[in-house]
Amino acid sequence: MQQQFTEIMEQFESVLQRQRSISDVLDRLMEVLGGRAIGLWRCQSGKLVQLGFRADSQMDEQVKREFSALTQEVSLKNTGLGIVKAVIDQKPAIGTLQAKESGLQGSSEWLQKFDAKQSYAIPIIEGDQAIGVLAISTNQVHQAGDPEWELQAQIAREIGAKQFLGMF
Repeated sequence: MQQQFTEIMEQFESVLQRQRSISDVLDRLMEVLGGRAIGLWRCQSGKLVQLGFRADSQMDEQVKREFSALTQEVSLKNTGLGIVKAVIDQKPAIGTLQAKESGLQGSSEWLQKFDAKQSYAIPIIEGDQAIGVLAISTNQVHQAGDPEWELQAQIAREIGAKQFLGMF
């Protein structure tokens, strides 16, 4: 996983140097993590602004378009979504198909549409503040300590440490 971490962070740096598309990096990360969909958002004026969203090529095109359009800007008051909860709580938010268990009704609905089992949103912290979120939906169930979870968390930490989101 360390090699994949290094590769993905080099790709993020290439995006910032305008040599790559954010879509390329998200596609690679989604592949490594075995995801159905992945997105990156930055906090801005009480909302999350989508920097990139990618979905598995097998996913229904209408679902992809709808999710992408509805998450271009997301109010931080929409606490039924894991991406919002992760930023507000400044800790990972796990969405499951069971909305009552996760408390994330919106995430549960999207998981069903994505034909996924779980989503996990990792806040991107810069200093002591959540400035964004990196989220993925998968067919797998992961938890802290699993290699996939740890890789995503490590990437989110590094994005914050290098202050990448402010450069997009």
